[in-house]
Amino acid sequence: MTNLNPLISSQRYLNDATVARKAQTFKVFVVNVIKVVLRGRPYRVLVDGHHNLAAARLAGVEPTWRGAPKKLQRIIDTTPAAEFERFLINNLTDSDWYYVDTGAVVPELLDIERRAA
Repeated sequence: MTNLNPLISSQRYLNDATVARKAQTFKVFVVNVIKVVLRGRPYRVLVDGHHNLAAARLAGVEPTWRGAPKKLQRIIDTTPAAEFERFLINNLTDSDWYYVDTGAVVPELLDIERRAA
């Protein structure tokens, strides 16, 4: 996937043994991303497949990029855009939002998003 918006995540934890096992045994590395605009900037959010992405990189192959899983897509489709944006910004996994390719924190997404008065 080239020429795309930055790939970000709020999950940094990776189990090295899992990554190594997948790199050695998998032939296809599925990674789910969604395209979003957060605080006026376009991003791709890595929503599932963190270990698969790391394993694909370790194996030196391109992962199979897919969109949102069906359940998440239903949530996206039924949630107002501003509410979904707040949800993403305010609900982190184990890290602040960061650029997957560099590990640098996304400074624009550090503060919580409040509902408009």
